[in-house]
Amino acid sequence: MFTTTWDKVISKKHLKLGAFYLLSSFTLFGQIPSYQFKSIHGIGNSSKALFQPYLFRSKETSDFHLQVHIKEFDLQAKEIVKFHAEVYVDRDSILGPQLLYSYRSSFKTQGLKKNSAHWEEMAKLSSQSLIKQFAIWWKNNWDKDPKLIQQVKVEFLPDYLPSSQDADSLFYGQKKLEWSDFKSKPTPGSRFAAQIFSNFEYHASPRIEQGILYLPLQVKVYMLRSYSWKKENLPDRALDHEATHFAITQRAAKQFKELITQRTLRPLWYESELQWWFLDAYRWMNSTQKAYDEETQHGINLLEQEKWNERFK
Repeated sequence: MFTTTWDKVISKKHLKLGAFYLLSSFTLFGQIPSYQFKSIHGIGNSSKALFQPYLFRSKETSDFHLQVHIKEFDLQAKEIVKFHAEVYVDRDSILGPQLLYSYRSSFKTQGLKKNSAHWEEMAKLSSQSLIKQFAIWWKNNWDKDPKLIQQVKVEFLPDYLPSSQDADSLFYGQKKLEWSDFKSKPTPGSRFAAQIFSNFEYHASPRIEQGILYLPLQVKVYMLRSYSWKKENLPDRALDHEATHFAITQRAAKQFKELITQRTLRPLWYESELQWWFLDAYRWMNSTQKAYDEETQHGINLLEQEKWNERFK
């Protein structure tokens, strides 16, 4: 499970929170991707030469190029040669090699052997056992390890609208905003006539099919009644002003989805990229809400208010 949550105060009048929740549920089927061991690390060149004939067999193209990091291969062992290797996949220059699999084994030496043929045999046995056990791991885990995702596809779900009314949250499009939705008490000493607490967030539940991570994504746009307030005897045009604040929040959510459609999510970076584009949309929302209040003078300038109402209707 991946969960990232932001709590961010936007302004004195319009307080907004941003949140992102990502739940993992992986399911895979289809053809198993191919791989090759392409490099050996952790030992000197003379020792590498012992392993290369057995690990570097295939010259065909493959879906994944893997690194073998040898952590232990004791050439001075008298009775038992211990072998420890780790397999890494290197798909990103920033993230660097990422661990997939760790393997340990040991072989009897039958006494101290110093001739090269003996150590070639130990390297052969170690390589063959690694190849065999890693092939089993690959078959059982290529569909579970997110480091092996090859493509990300986003599936946009309709914006969240519950079938029944929530006591506190009013979701955009659920019904027309009314003064009765402003349940909180006015902030003491505030010079504003009303304040709406609006927010948007997104939820995604990824699954993997045939090497592709599908990301069903749903946006929630809502206002919280318990944090929204108004003063007494306000005209309908004051409600229009708050309703347009709500509409700006909805437009930010729409812009977030547009940012995703204009770009390609990278398999190893899709979480960070989604969060970054979410913040881009959030920054746009903040600046737009501020400009809206400044240009309409918080709803006092009726001409400007009509322009903004038209823009976000």
